Amino acid sequence: MSAKKVHKNSITGQEGINLIERIVLGMEFLWYPTGGVEAGIDGVIEVRDAATGEVANSIVQVQSKAGDSFFRRETADSFEFRCEETDLEYWLQGNAPVILVVSRPRSAEAYWVSIKEYFEDPARRATRTVRFDKERDRFDKSCRDALTRLSVPEDAGLYFPPTPKQETLYSNLLHVSHFPETLYVAQTEYRSGGEVHARLRELGAPGENEWILKRGNIYGFVDLSEWPWNKICEPGTVETFGSEEWAYSEDPDSQREFVQLLNRCLETKARSLEIRYERDRRCYYFKATKDLSDRELSYRSVANEVTRTVFKRYSKKGNPSEVAYYRHSAFEGRFKMFDDVWYLEITPTYHFTRDGRQPSAFYEDKLTGIKQIESNQAVLGQTVMWADYLSRDDSLFEQQYPLLGFSGLETFDLEAGIDEEAWRYRTDDSDSDSSSEELTLFER
Repeated sequence: MSAKKVHKNSITGQEGINLIERIVLGMEFLWYPTGGVEAGIDGVIEVRDAATGEVANSIVQVQSKAGDSFFRRETADSFEFRCEETDLEYWLQGNAPVILVVSRPRSAEAYWVSIKEYFEDPARRATRTVRFDKERDRFDKSCRDALTRLSVPEDAGLYFPPTPKQETLYSNLLHVSHFPETLYVAQTEYRSGGEVHARLRELGAPGENEWILKRGNIYGFVDLSEWPWNKICEPGTVETFGSEEWAYSEDPDSQREFVQLLNRCLETKARSLEIRYERDRRCYYFKATKDLSDRELSYRSVANEVTRTVFKRYSKKGNPSEVAYYRHSAFEGRFKMFDDVWYLEITPTYHFTRDGRQPSAFYEDKLTGIKQIESNQAVLGQTVMWADYLSRDDSLFEQQYPLLGFSGLETFDLEAGIDEEAWRYRTDDSDSDSSSEELTLFER
């Protein structure tokens, strides 16, 4: 068993704060260390009248950096310190003055600068670099008057800005990781999809769907020169193209045909995952279980492993033994390209049936009702669920659909965060199963 360790950097950091405290107390000012969790301020100096002992809530915030590594390009007279962008933004945004103290505790050296005054110059702000003069900027008792002038006037109050934190925004854009390399085109005598399907049934062929019929041509991600397509297409007319020619074509018709083929692939992939496509409402939904019992799905959310009910029975209020309707988790899916990257845009929704198959007579009312009370975290939860389910890799026992794959949601890193608890709308949603997930729109 390995022992717990406290690294030397932690010791040096605390020695730097101790040095600042000793100097501040030598000025007969008060020192309040932040302690515990802090975002970029290690303590607060409160100015005190040494003669009367009076204090008036005039303060200066302090950030400490201790150790040789912070003395860049050092000479006998000067050195430089480069600020992190997130730290600098934080120090500049509040209404209290902030000083940076860079120190070598072992030699009791400490130097300081007023951050807001120093970076008033836009050119300096762009470099994020402080150049310290070792004589002029020494932090010791002689700084007492300068700190007094810098301290906040008593009528300005004290404001602590929000803690800076980098957060990740999860979009509803699911990366398309792969699609077929080859697209086939061939002429045919058939003029409707129904005729083609009828001929496929006559031949006893599987119900392949990764093709479209347009202008007397069949376009497909299946080899049209092989059986059964060689019985449907005109001999000698089969042409092959790289799918990327269609995927990234500037011709809107070619790109539209490519998207239609992707949609056909998605329908086929969905069926292998026990998902059905509702053409009238253009949404994909989990099909009913054979015995119409509830179905739960476990998946990896942003934060942890969770479970969601994706097919659920609801009873009539006046007669619990009778079924009122069934609710299916669903999504609307549209393929879109941004910056030469293809995505499936997932819009979570619900499908309602009276018997697991036929749409409920109260479909629209139920959908409107649940949308009105659904929270952002519930929508995010469903989006992540669909992304996880559609992106699952092959298992030892089941091979996933080979023609179309996905690889996770597009995310965006933000430099500033939002306190979700302060903004969250709370409601008693007895019709939602999202309570099993602790998710926020901006997940840490």
